[in-house]
Amino acid sequence: REAIATRLADAWDVDNNAKKDAWAVQLADDQEAEAEARQAPETEEQNLQTERRKEEEAEKKEKEKKKPKLKDFVVNKPVRDTTQLRPSRFAIHKLEDRDYVELHYFTLEGCTEAAKQDRTITQDAFTFTKADDTLLLKPMASHKPSNKVIPDKELTWRQMSIARTTLLHHMGRTGWPEHHIVALAEFYLNLESHPMRLQADGDTVLLHYQAQVHREWHEALCNTSDEPAFNISVINNRRVETIAADLWNARRTEGVLRSVKHCYPRHTQS
Repeated sequence: REAIATRLADAWDVDNNAKKDAWAVQLADDQEAEAEARQAPETEEQNLQTERRKEEEAEKKEKEKKKPKLKDFVVNKPVRDTTQLRPSRFAIHKLEDRDYVELHYFTLEGCTEAAKQDRTITQDAFTFTKADDTLLLKPMASHKPSNKVIPDKELTWRQMSIARTTLLHHMGRTGWPEHHIVALAEFYLNLESHPMRLQADGDTVLLHYQAQVHREWHEALCNTSDEPAFNISVINNRRVETIAADLWNARRTEGVLRSVKHCYPRHTQS
């Protein structure tokens, strides 16, 4: 009997200890679960804060990328002696698109008008433009032509000389190929030294020639045909003579008409 009692006691102890161990494990699990439950909001908040910091850092980096890059400056370098003329954004946009643009935009008068226009059109003003059947929003200033443009052929020689310098400068700044800029510069230099300038109304003849040929050169450059464009720097003297003859004939016709009107004045009815 004692042996049986001992075995029963031992069995009870084993079972009781197992239950104690299970209870201890369960208690530990419950305590851990409670701790995790208490910690969960704090952990979630920390995760949210970490995520927000990452988003803010990403936004900051993106903004830094979009900021315009600033050059460094030389400590003792002063501003240059003269101010470079600045044409309108419309004219610059034309150059960027490799389109023809009248010389008037690059004259002193055209640049002065552009400065006034920039003050009247806000930087945030936009307009719709169409490209390949798609409507695009573009700055209004870059698509608003001047209503005061003087045709190239009606410019003075001084206006053309000032305009060509400004035009060549901004062609370089808008990425035109160097050999195109050089060809156009030689074109104007050849006009400056052309013997037609020694003739009566020679400047007018060459201004008409410049107006025609400059536009045709742009059209030839943008033409989609396989034919290469002509070299604008080579002056076609035959065409110069033709323009001179046309202008002379037009003036002679005007003179004849004035003479006829003078000799046969219209009678007013009494």
